[in-house]
Order: sequence, then structure tokens, then C-alpha cells
Amino acid sequence: MSLRLALAVALTGLVAPVSVADAATFLFIRHAESTTNSGAASTPEEILDPPLTALGQQQAQDLVGVLKDLDLTHIYVSSYQRTALTIAPTAAEFGLTPVVEPEIREWSFGDGSAGLDYNAIYAMFGEWASGNTAARIAGVDASESLDELVARIVPAYRAIIDAHKDEDGVVAIVGHGGSIGWVMPYFAENVTLGFALSNNLRNTGIVEVRLDSAGRPMVADWDGIAFEVETLAPVPLPASGLMLLAGLGGIAALRRRARAA
Repeated sequence: MSLRLALAVALTGLVAPVSVADAATFLFIRHAESTTNSGAASTPEEILDPPLTALGQQQAQDLVGVLKDLDLTHIYVSSYQRTALTIAPTAAEFGLTPVVEPEIREWSFGDGSAGLDYNAIYAMFGEWASGNTAARIAGVDASESLDELVARIVPAYRAIIDAHKDEDGVVAIVGHGGSIGWVMPYFAENVTLGFALSNNLRNTGIVEVRLDSAGRPMVADWDGIAFEVETLAPVPLPASGLMLLAGLGGIAALRRRARAA
């Protein structure tokens, strides 16, 4: 069952049609809200590897409802605790043990001793958007460039895909806003860096990836923004289900506009 269909079923009680998946589907899930996200992290160690906030813990519980009707077969997490804490309730629901893949950890912004200079980070984003993907945070030599981030993470994503591409079911990869969002344009051919930088993933946002007929990973859905993928067959939904999906798309669009404002 696809993610959008699962959301419709969960929210409306619709009976799900037969699953369209005949090969693995990969869900790249950003972790729930951490204390670094909320601004509450108080030490360099906590900034680098924060726990979840109370809201983040609730988001982790809510994620169970989003994923519970999927045929979840494998879970991967990064070496940072916020990914494991995010998927722990879901892993318990399915009786799965997450596999730690250290290479999919978040983009490095240094050792955290200087805190986070968001003006410098946004300036770095501007460099990336203009084509200078070798740029780092100004004055922070230990921070990673986009080139370095991609070189570290894409091989790990490819290894996960290769391990499960011929299986049925759904594989969840729980990572980070940068390790998923900024890297995805270099992993899936149908999204651009400009799109990724303009559509940052929210906490527990999901990017659904499927393989096309040539075996290439392609984004099928970016947290509610649908993409055409050659291997995706149409699934008939009752009229109420179609209306719900259209409504969800409109809500997502309104939220994006609100964030932009």
C-alpha cells in the first residue's frame, strides 16, 4: 500500500484496495522534533545528538498511526538518538529491530561549541543554490560541504536499496532534514536541489521513493507533493477518498505558504 493511500485509509476508515507494490517501497522519514530543533539544547553535546522534545515524543507516537497499515519489513536509523527515538514506537508495533547505519547521520555543522549561526548557514545555502556545492559554513572548517555530504550518504542509500530492491514490502530509513532533503536530488533523478531547498522536510515528514522500470530510485511523493513514476500503477479510490487526497494536498500547500510567509 502506498503512503498516500495509507493516510487516506487511516483518516477515513476506507477499505484499502489490493496493494500496488510488487517491489520494495522506501520511505525516508525525518526524525521528530528534537531539543536542537526547538532551541532548548543547552550543551554542545546536546546540540549534536539531542533527545526528542515532548512534542517530538508525541510525533513519534503519531507516526505509528501513519505507518501501521503498511507492510513494513525493515527499519534503518542513523547513529544519532533522535532517529531511533522517533521510530521506536513503530518498531515495537511491528516487532522490528532497527539497523543502525552511521553513514546516514546528519550533515556536520562542526562540534557544536559555537552553537548554530543560522545566518551563516543560510548564506551557505545561497552558495549551494548558486552552484557552489563545495561551500561550508563560513569560519567553520569542520562543517561539511554539500559535496562531502552527498559523497558520504549516497553510497549508503544505494546499499540499502540494493539490499531490498527485489523484495516486497516497505523499508523505512529514518534520518535528518539535511541527510534526506539536501541529498535526495543526488540520489533520485526526478527532483532538483532548488526544489529540495525550497521544500524543507518538517519533523516526521516522509519522502516516498520507488524504483522506475530501469531500476533507478525516483521520488513518488515528497511529504504530500506527488510525482509521476513510471512503475506506479493507478489505484482506484472511492470518490470520498479522492476528495480527501485532494484536500490533503491543499492543506499541505497552505502550510507551505504559511511557512514561507
